Amino acid sequence: MKTIMSSWEPGAVLAQYKIQLQRALGHPTPQARVMVLQELNKVLSDGKPVSRLNESEDLLLAVLDCVRHEDSSVYEKAKDVLVKLGATPEGLRLLYGQTLLNELISSMGQSDIVRFRVYEVITDVSVNSESGLRASHTSGLLPSLMSELDSDDILLQLNALELFSKLAVTPHGFQYFRQRGVLATLADKVLNTGESPFGSLLLPGLIKFFGNVAHSWPQEILTEFPSVVKALFEVLDSSDFVLLGTVMETLGFIGTSPQGKQALHNLGDSMSKSMKMLGNNIKTLPAEWKVRTLNTVANLIQVKKITRSWFASLATDPMELIMHVGRQPFPELKLAVLQVLNVLGEQQWGQEYIKGFAGLIEFLLDRSTEATKLCKDAKYEVLRTIVSSPTSESVFGIETILRFKNYIREGPVYVHVETEVAIEGSS
Repeated sequence: MKTIMSSWEPGAVLAQYKIQLQRALGHPTPQARVMVLQELNKVLSDGKPVSRLNESEDLLLAVLDCVRHEDSSVYEKAKDVLVKLGATPEGLRLLYGQTLLNELISSMGQSDIVRFRVYEVITDVSVNSESGLRASHTSGLLPSLMSELDSDDILLQLNALELFSKLAVTPHGFQYFRQRGVLATLADKVLNTGESPFGSLLLPGLIKFFGNVAHSWPQEILTEFPSVVKALFEVLDSSDFVLLGTVMETLGFIGTSPQGKQALHNLGDSMSKSMKMLGNNIKTLPAEWKVRTLNTVANLIQVKKITRSWFASLATDPMELIMHVGRQPFPELKLAVLQVLNVLGEQQWGQEYIKGFAGLIEFLLDRSTEATKLCKDAKYEVLRTIVSSPTSESVFGIETILRFKNYIREGPVYVHVETEVAIEGSS
């Protein structure tokens, strides 16, 4: 079978060996099933032979059976086949036709794992297109996924939130959840987590969900759901490190885009207060959390002019705060600090901060302060970023820029060697 598959066109294999392929999908060896599923993926990638599958209901039922297989590699390949099938109008009609739909629904009763595998398939089909979303809704499977939010099982709710995140970042998925009140329901859950004995377990998943959606739709999320924004900022002062880490990553993720920065800026004092909290975290938290806080700061202060005021809000002297961490002999802290310096080096106001901090230029030009190649490379990238900026010469002056360029030309690990010449007869 493997020899035939490797030498024939995918459509020809399906036309000539449909029964054999179907039997192989029931083979006890996972590798045999995976091989056939890969072949069917090739068939669907061609785009033309979908009509042949219209006459292959038994073959498709065998693919659905692979969704239930205990080997996850078999499931993943089966999922790929079904999602590709649902990417065309003809394939959608096949996937959500009565026979296959009944089989999907029947499979969901086997276990929570299989039920969520089916949900993952229909979510990916819905992500692909608006027509896929409509078909998934009409089938009743997408509403069934939404009903998992009412489960008493926190793990099932978290699994549902992960799938929602994939769909909600698409334009049609966002509108679907918005119009059906799903976003409002989830915002209420954020507000009411304190009333549930397991609310603290659900809150990180809810915040991560809204962070993912707000990255794509910052203005809509931050203005329509103030309870979520309030919860986000309040957690920055939390002693729960798991929750704090989720919120910092979420805030940084929202702030990576210009639209996200503008939406955060529109919140007014809330953002300045949050930056002060981040600055306090840099001072007081353990090393691992200092790194994560600095990474968040680096994401937030990229490129946008409004981020100058955010950086200034970190502390009375934000550069002293950052460089105090940078002087500590821990590579992971130095890397995080150099990441912040790299972002500062992209923009004129950041370059002015670098130039104005006593000893920082010499620090950047001194390779001996870094013990690891990663840190040497990161420092090299800071100088490359500064030199490539159109404002760098006007800020630093031509003499300093020439020193930076010489450093770049020599490379991150250059070692200067003093050469002594011995003269015969000298004592």
